[in-house]
Formats: sequence, C-alpha cells, structure tokens
Amino acid sequence: MPPSSAQKFGKQKSKLEAASQMPPSDELKLHGDLAGLTFAFVGRPRRLVTCPVPDSVYLKLQNHPGGVSHFFEDAVASFDGNLTTLVEAAVAFVDARRFQASSDPPRNASGRIRPATFEKIQQIEDALSGIRGMSRAKVLAGLIQLFLENPRGTTP
Repeated sequence: MPPSSAQKFGKQKSKLEAASQMPPSDELKLHGDLAGLTFAFVGRPRRLVTCPVPDSVYLKLQNHPGGVSHFFEDAVASFDGNLTTLVEAAVAFVDARRFQASSDPPRNASGRIRPATFEKIQQIEDALSGIRGMSRAKVLAGLIQLFLENPRGTTP
C-alpha cells in the first residue's frame, strides 16, 4: 500500500479534459509588413578589444554614453595621429595603473568595436612595433588616457 501522502483525494480532471472544456477563441489574424525587418536579428561584425584599467577608470568608461565599446570607438576616432603623444600617454597610464594597484584594483575593460576601428588600432600598433614591449593593450591604454584628458580629440 502506498503511503498516505501519495494518495489522491477526489477526482482530478486530466489536462486534456480541461483544455477541451475551454470556450473556442477567435481565429488569430496575422498582419504587418516585415520587409524592413528581414535582417533585424543578423549581427553586425564586431571585434573584441581588451585593456586592463584601474577600477575608477573602468567606471568612467562604463558611464560613457554607449558604454565601454562606444568609448573605444570615440577614443580611436578622436586620435589625431601623433604617435609620440600616444606613447607618452600610454607610459603615463601604465605607470599610474601600476602605482595605484593597491588602492585602485585593475579590471579588464572589454569592448566590441567595428572592423574599421579595429584596423585603425592595428595600424597604430604596426607603426609602434619598433618600441619594445608595445602591445595592443598599451595602444588602447594610450588612447584611453588621451581621450580622458581631452575628449574632443585635439592635442593641447
């Protein structure tokens, strides 16, 4: 004999019976022009870039209109091509991150950028390939530093 807690009291209707007793609803009529939505769910090509930044800087990047990804887009777009200034900014950024690590822990700022923006970063990285220790993250660090100092993109 099954335990008393497993016994069912009263007669229960099956789900099929309950569904058959529901009143019939009106037929669903579909409408709408979907021509403009054909590619609504197709992703746009993006490339991932990452740079370690202090937590305080990460919060600034996140608060940028459009988030971290848009910050990277704007930083690259505002770069005027001055490689000396970029390297000096990267050195300052990396040194500040290193010296403030105990009070301002590092975080990885990752953003998805357009392929054209990624190509610009690669061009900058290739131009700076003669500098020992230069990396894409340090190029991004320099771009972040320059953009935080001067969001309009003009060198002082």
